[in-house]
Amino acid sequence: MSRYHEKHVRFEHSSKICFRQKSLTKGLSWAHYQNDHERIYYKNNQQHTLSLYLEGGFETHRTDVKSSFGAPGRFCLMPKESESQWHVGSSQQFMHLYFDDAYLKQLALKTFDIDPRKVNLPELIFHENLALEGMFRHQVFTADWSNGENQLLMEQVTDTILVAMIQSLGIAKFTCKMRGGLAPKVALDVCEFIHENYFRQIFLVELADLAQLSEFHFCRMFKENLAQTPQEYLTQVRIERVKELLSTTKLPLTEVALRCGFSSQSHMGRYFKKLIGISPMQYRKHL
Repeated sequence: MSRYHEKHVRFEHSSKICFRQKSLTKGLSWAHYQNDHERIYYKNNQQHTLSLYLEGGFETHRTDVKSSFGAPGRFCLMPKESESQWHVGSSQQFMHLYFDDAYLKQLALKTFDIDPRKVNLPELIFHENLALEGMFRHQVFTADWSNGENQLLMEQVTDTILVAMIQSLGIAKFTCKMRGGLAPKVALDVCEFIHENYFRQIFLVELADLAQLSEFHFCRMFKENLAQTPQEYLTQVRIERVKELLSTTKLPLTEVALRCGFSSQSHMGRYFKKLIGISPMQYRKHL
């Protein structure tokens, strides 16, 4: 590492104050910070970061590239694997939304029918977006993050924020076709097969045969189209069915698990908590 890097403290090891954190799902989390008078080196190793300045930031700027200064209401978008160096001046408060690349691509596919390969985030420095700022300040910042009953509401608001971000970046306007991956008809047939058979064990060879590909090539091409593996897609379909049964029936959790293709209640609960952020029982309680 160069001497210039050594002058900057990694964000994780800085003297920032973390007021609160909230993990929503496997791919989504929030944090509310404060820091001042530091030189920061920031690198995303796992997730994208969308940051909003809540207070202060007037003396904060990037030191590795030419940049303006921060201010309340300004956003920075730091994609996964991006690196940046910052000078932090007087006290500032800010919120970070951390989100997985796969989560964003699946949301783009579900909301806009965008090919996941087209979803590539740019770096943004001190960007302004009043609609996004309003959602950050009035729906997320003011929420009681420690209250489990706000879990689903925060998930919905977070999805709305990410959808608005996709729209503001113009990603939703892309219509050109991309090469590679499964043919649209094949992808549709495979997804329909999963939706029709989610309640039983589905073998990879069945899906590969539908696509007339080897299992290895099928898995690789499926992930290109849908930004997740066949097993991850199947699990997501099953969890959506679990949510439906929890909302519309009073079936015991063991029966819900078996109807949705899980081997046991604990098996279902483990994946439900991983993807939704709360247990099936908590989800039903908050309906």
